[in-house]
Amino acid sequence: MKQKSTLRLLALLLPLILAACVTVPQDTEKYIFLDESEVLYVDFENSADPRLMVDMPDIAENMRRLRRTDFEVAMTELIELYDLPIEVRLLDDLENPGDGPLLRISASRFGQDTSGDLVVTLHVRLSQYGELNTVGNFNERKVYPLAINDEQLDRAYRELIREPLREVMDDLSERFLTPEERKNLTAPLMGPGE
Repeated sequence: MKQKSTLRLLALLLPLILAACVTVPQDTEKYIFLDESEVLYVDFENSADPRLMVDMPDIAENMRRLRRTDFEVAMTELIELYDLPIEVRLLDDLENPGDGPLLRISASRFGQDTSGDLVVTLHVRLSQYGELNTVGNFNERKVYPLAINDEQLDRAYRELIREPLREVMDDLSERFLTPEERKNLTAPLMGPGE
């Protein structure tokens, strides 16, 4: 009897699951170049620890906000360090991006694991005008001493996320056309033998 109800439930959920798969944006073959005249919007998504959300939702939400602040501090430092030839704007929690490319950084994990190590897992995508490129998936793990204060812990989280963000910034710095590439794109097409 239990198996039949499970099968019925799966049969009812299957169309919803398939519809969700269809609506997930897929990577395009077109490589997205960045244009210096636009604004690059950066959206960071992180969620509260599901284990804490059940028992202590206020603490879980506070920790989520602290990790978001750690991301913002580390990303701001890297934006200044890399000095990309494009304006970069970090979006607030619920802010919508304007016209221009969108770098979406999703942290599926950003906290402590069960062994006490600090871990971060980032999924990074760049979208522009309906095109989508996956920049990559990044993981970092650090062991930290147990006897540290809150300020040192925040610094440890910022160091943790800085490494994968540095790889993201390396990728972004390669997405600008060189003068030679720009010249080739704007040159008139030549026919055979011309």
